[in-house]
Amino acid sequence: MPETSKQPDRNGLQHLQGFFEGKRNLVVLSGAGISAASGIPTYRDKAGNWTRSNPIQHQDFISKKSARQRYWLRSYSGW
Repeated sequence: MPETSKQPDRNGLQHLQGFFEGKRNLVVLSGAGISAASGIPTYRDKAGNWTRSNPIQHQDFISKKSARQRYWLRSYSGW
């Protein structure tokens, strides 16, 4: 999380608002790391290791009943 931040530039905010106004369809794509910078906890530690159990890989989900059971049990219990 950033230790310091500046107040937003009013002209910049007005420019951004003008850009959004009148748009009927707008998509915003963001990359990895945006949550960490905003203070939302991530799933990895600073070294890049998973802080919880490894995520289920698609191939395992498709081919292994136990992986599907683990996935649905974890989802059911509220992650």
